[in-house]
Amino acid sequence: MPKSLYEGGKQRRHLTLSDQAYDHLTAIAKEASLSRSEVLERLIRSTPQWEGAAILTDEIWPDILDHSFSSES
Repeated sequence: MPKSLYEGGKQRRHLTLSDQAYDHLTAIAKEASLSRSEVLERLIRSTPQWEGAAILTDEIWPDILDHSFSSES
């Protein structure tokens, strides 16, 4: 098993996703030639906490463009 790029390595976690989100994650991973796990790791690490909090609020979320509906996926 390759050495982790991240301090402390990675541990198995349990997440639940809709089929649509999982399919979109899979498409992103395939396009990037990465595992789904690594895609999530990088997306999370590249999002500042303040930005995540700002765009994920219930008030803002309905106005966010859902790229999983894109014809590109």
